[in-house]
Amino acid sequence: MSDECKHGMKSGCVYCHARTPEPTAPKTPGQKRRPRGGGMSEKMNDRMTALQRRLKQIRGQA
Repeated sequence: MSDECKHGMKSGCVYCHARTPEPTAPKTPGQKRRPRGGGMSEKMNDRMTALQRRLKQIRGQA
């Protein structure tokens, strides 16, 4: 069998013949990272809620 990989590289490519990284210490299941941008999504939710209230108010009056 030759060393040619499926990408056509004769000596193999970094995708097919990459070294596997050494295993690191396993993470405990209780550790979760907080998602970034939480403030932005909260701000957007508040704006959408305000818009929905305003739309209901306008439709109720018309």
